[in-house]
Amino acid sequence: MSSILFIVDDLGKGGAEKVTADLANTLADLGHSVTLAVLNGSKDTQAIKSHVQYIDLNISPSFAFGKLWKAKKLSPIEENRIEQLINQQRYDLIILGFHNGYYLGHYLKQTQNVWYWIHGELLEYRPSANIFKRIKENIRQIKHQAKFKRLFHQKNLITVNQDLKLKYQSLLPNSQIRHIANGVSITQKNMTSSLDKIWDVIFVGRLVAIKQIDHAITAFAQSGLKGRMAIVGEGPQKQELMALVQKLNIEDRVDFLGWADDPYPYIQQSKALILTSYYESFGLVLAESLCLGTPVIAYHCSQGVKDILSYQEDMKSFLIDANNCEQLSTQLYRCVNHPYAILEETKNQLSIQHTAQQFLALI
Repeated sequence: MSSILFIVDDLGKGGAEKVTADLANTLADLGHSVTLAVLNGSKDTQAIKSHVQYIDLNISPSFAFGKLWKAKKLSPIEENRIEQLINQQRYDLIILGFHNGYYLGHYLKQTQNVWYWIHGELLEYRPSANIFKRIKENIRQIKHQAKFKRLFHQKNLITVNQDLKLKYQSLLPNSQIRHIANGVSITQKNMTSSLDKIWDVIFVGRLVAIKQIDHAITAFAQSGLKGRMAIVGEGPQKQELMALVQKLNIEDRVDFLGWADDPYPYIQQSKALILTSYYESFGLVLAESLCLGTPVIAYHCSQGVKDILSYQEDMKSFLIDANNCEQLSTQLYRCVNHPYAILEETKNQLSIQHTAQQFLALI
């Protein structure tokens, strides 16, 4: 069996953190020796099994949680901690994860089979109608691309979709890049067959602009559906979205349920899940919903999302042209009233066990 080390910022509430914890647990279940080190554990919420060795490196918050492209340097005490806890061990595979964990590569003595796991777009472009903001954004892009090239030059990278692989390969011709899709950990204990369908459609995620939740709400209002919509999540757009619901005169049919540590029961109690993001590197919630037996409908906002909705021929028509709200509302009605069956083969392809086998192939 192999010895595997993961190093990530923390095990907080994000999708990358959840996938990392699930993968570490799964590999340990398979009998491998798994160590999971966090830069700083103050934000941890994910559950780690007892047979996964957990290490809190207790790195300063400015390093562990600061912005990605700001200079990162460990103190002498922190370097000694890395030396004692990490460098004195030998691993068959080291995974540096999202996203300040990448900077620990500089401090590792082991250089063989070290991989940088990139969960999302690190060079996100922020469009603007203002010409001065566009100029500023273009300058920011040039600076960040230069830092990106320095950080990942001649490194091994893992991306969660083919879009990112192709983009980063063009920037890093001397780096090795693999595409491994995220997997989800859905077991029978997550499933509750007795749950009734309360909502026609559900949105799960942060209430922020990039998620374009106003599109989901508008599509629901225009779809002709007579049932209810659930919105699970919190964020700065909540009041704005509540005002939109009131404007569309559907406030008695939309439930803002807030943040949920476990959204799975809500997904199971819905007839369909909707994703309307401007960009989504993978769309983990889509995979979770399908594995829970709830059909999904989504904007074609990345290759990762397209891949998920391409496992079955009857799912492809529910991949909606980006920002086409009219098509979204029409297909939402169809998805709710004529749902497609989700095959076991699809669930297996989306499972964390499938992802684990691809990571083991790196050894």
